[in-house]
Amino acid sequence: MTTNCDLRAIDLRRFWRQFVKRAWMIVVAVLAGAIIGFAAYVIYSNVMSGNTVYRIRNDYYITFNHEEFPNGVDYYNAYTWDGILRDDPIVNVALSESPEVTKQQILDSVTGEILGDYRILTVVVTGTDKDMVQRISDAYKVALPAFAEKIDMLKEIELWTDAEIQVYDAYTREKNAAFLGGLIGLLISLFAVLLYGIFDDVIYTERDWVMNYPWIPFLGKRDTDEYRANRSHILQYDGNYIELACDEFKFDTDEFDRMRKADGVIIRIKTGSDRIERMDKVVYTLKKQDINVVGAME
Repeated sequence: MTTNCDLRAIDLRRFWRQFVKRAWMIVVAVLAGAIIGFAAYVIYSNVMSGNTVYRIRNDYYITFNHEEFPNGVDYYNAYTWDGILRDDPIVNVALSESPEVTKQQILDSVTGEILGDYRILTVVVTGTDKDMVQRISDAYKVALPAFAEKIDMLKEIELWTDAEIQVYDAYTREKNAAFLGGLIGLLISLFAVLLYGIFDDVIYTERDWVMNYPWIPFLGKRDTDEYRANRSHILQYDGNYIELACDEFKFDTDEFDRMRKADGVIIRIKTGSDRIERMDKVVYTLKKQDINVVGAME
């Protein structure tokens, strides 16, 4: 009768022991991937960002003229403010306050945000010239209040928070890069562990033993009810049996004679350590020496 290997169920116990044995490889691969991803991105960001980027984020409090224009809030939303901040009524005042900068520099540097409260407008000035960023930010402290005086829908725009200039890296994604590197390391290491497991001939479970040596009964794990029951049924109660581990085996004529005189040999298996290739040599050598192998135990 032939066995269809494609229909054989997956031995989850063997798979789990294989996985645990090599789990450290996965941990190392994840850490290495995260470190490589982080380092690669730091190098990339330094190359891409070029000069140091500076940024100032100032909040302005807007007081609307609700009495005369109850719907004015709908017009001055986050989207419209981002454009208004770069329109001539504000930009021209900023230029008059800071003639050292150009209009294009202002247009390239200034953006607006309203993150929650419609009355809080955040003006962000970003650039690689530290002095220019500071001058534009200071100019808007004058330009925005002046703009409110000209618009009937607005009563007042006043500075709410006056922030200090900060170094800002627009390319910063170190956490994402480390996560992606770790994820790649995880996937590669899992694939490598699974691929290695296909060619792994280590004995992990009873099934591994039975598949390779079906004529040698597996007695079970020492000092368990299974082992005691199997031994009492298969072997003599007071028999003289010699226990032999794979790593203790040696080609010794006197030792072979001692084994032949005994009632039999019980092979001790070190699961997760003994390999089929090495065990084959032990088992077939004992067979050639006419030594009775009566069982195996874990």
